[in-house]
Amino acid sequence: MIGKDICIKIRELRKSMKLTQSQFAELVNLSEDSIGKIERGVTIPTIDTLYKIASGLKIPVEDLISPLKGTPLKKPSKAFSDLIAYLKTRPPEDVRFIHELAVKILERKN
Repeated sequence: MIGKDICIKIRELRKSMKLTQSQFAELVNLSEDSIGKIERGVTIPTIDTLYKIASGLKIPVEDLISPLKGTPLKKPSKAFSDLIAYLKTRPPEDVRFIHELAVKILERKN
């Protein structure tokens, strides 16, 4: 599951920096509780949160969402590739809106 992989990657990144959750939270401007929930996979970070973490660490957000080492790469579907290509043409506020809308739609199906 991609969301869990991102959570694991964030935890591994923090540990590789030898930071406590508190120090990491301060660095990325989030609460320690939020970092703990993300690392445990209780909360999957939103796009806004991923951008906050990436910005605080001064890394591209792609570094947070790229596959974990040892995770086999699957070729993305054409629909997914088309969506990514489209989102790259949109301003951040549009991407956030589309993300929020997609979450609301998908939550209704569960």
